Amino acid sequence: MTPRPIRVLGITQPLSPTSLSRLQSAFHTVHYHPSSPLPPEVFPEIEALFVPITGLPEGITSFQALPRLRHVQLASAGADKLLQHPAIRECAAWAGAGAPSAAATVGGGTTQAGRASGAERDEGVERDITVSTASGIHVVSIPNWVVANLIGIYHQLPRMLQIAREQARWSTGTEVSSGGTYVARSTRGRTAGMLGYGSLGRETARLLQAHGMRIVAANTSGNATPQDGYILPGTGDPTGSIPSAYYSTRSPTSFADFLRMCDVLVCTLPNTRDTAYLLDEERLALLPKDAVFINVGRGNLVRSDHLLSALSHPTRPLLGAALDVTDPEPLPPSHPLWTHPRCIVTPHLSGDAEGEFELATDVLLHNLEKIARGERPVNLVDLSRGY
Repeated sequence: MTPRPIRVLGITQPLSPTSLSRLQSAFHTVHYHPSSPLPPEVFPEIEALFVPITGLPEGITSFQALPRLRHVQLASAGADKLLQHPAIRECAAWAGAGAPSAAATVGGGTTQAGRASGAERDEGVERDITVSTASGIHVVSIPNWVVANLIGIYHQLPRMLQIAREQARWSTGTEVSSGGTYVARSTRGRTAGMLGYGSLGRETARLLQAHGMRIVAANTSGNATPQDGYILPGTGDPTGSIPSAYYSTRSPTSFADFLRMCDVLVCTLPNTRDTAYLLDEERLALLPKDAVFINVGRGNLVRSDHLLSALSHPTRPLLGAALDVTDPEPLPPSHPLWTHPRCIVTPHLSGDAEGEFELATDVLLHNLEKIARGERPVNLVDLSRGY
C-alpha cells in the first residue's frame, strides 16, 4: 500500500461525545450521521467509513459512488451482514468471473470495485479498498459471559431459579441434580474445548485455564497459530500456547476426537459456508455424558432441535446449554428451549459491553494509522472465507 494519510472520514456508527471528539481531532473532515443517511453530496470525498454491523450507509449500492474510498471499518466483530451488501457482492461477482484485475478477497488483497468514475471509467482501474471488523473488542464481555454461565450450570442455577420463581420455595437436591444428590461441579481437572480459536476463544481459554481447566482447541488447520488482529493488552493467547492439543475441523476423525474430549464445548465460530450446521445430532452425541454446550458465535452452527435432542439424550444427555445465539434467531415463542430446565437462552447480547464502541474507535484509529504508513490494517475481511 502507498503511504498516504486519510483525511475525510464518514461515520454512521453512533458514538459517545468522547469518541467523536477523538476522531474529529484526528481527521481533517468528519461527516457524522448516526441517525440519518449520509448525504450523497459528501460521497465523492469520503476516504474511510466507520459503520455499524448493518454495513454500508443507506443509498450506496456500488463502490462507484465512493470514488475516493480506501477503507471500511466495521464497529462489529461480525461481517456477515456487510458481506450481503450489493457493493460487496459486486466485488465477489468480479472475482468469480475471473476478471484479470479482480481479486478473491475484500481486505485480504486488492478488490475490484467496478470501473472507476470520471476519466478512469473506461480503463477499468483497479482500486485497493480494505474492509476490517472490530474483532477483539468483545473480549471484555463475551468470555466473561461464558465463564459465568458455565459456573451457573455447574451449580444448577437455572433449575434452582426456575423453581424459586415459579413456586416461591427452595428446591431440593433431587429436583435440581441429574444424579439425584446435589453437588456443585468443579471446573478443576475438566477439559474445555474451544471450537474456534480467535480472540474470543483465546480469552475464554485464558480465563478457564485460571479456573483449573485443561484446554484443547479445534480450528481449520489443527495447528497452533499466533494471534493476529487487534489484541487488547493483557488478554488472549498471543502465541497459541494455552491449548494442550489442537484438532482440525476439516478432518472428520480429528474433529470427532476433539468432541469426545470436551467436558465443556465453547463455540465462537463465525457464520460461513463451512461452519453452517457443522454440528449435527451425530457429532453432538460424541460429547461426554454431562457435557456443557455453550454457543456465543452464530446460531446456525447447530439446529436447535438437534440441541434439544442432545439435552434429552437417553444415555448421554448434556448437563446443560448456554445459548446467546440460536437457529432461528430469535427462537419461536413455542420452542421448548425457552423453558428447558437445563438451558439458558439470552438475546444475543453477550457482546454488548460497556465502552464497546470506544474500543471500536481504538481499532479504527489503529487501522487508519497503519494505512497512513502504507501498512495493511488489522482484522481484514476475507471475501473467500466469509469473515
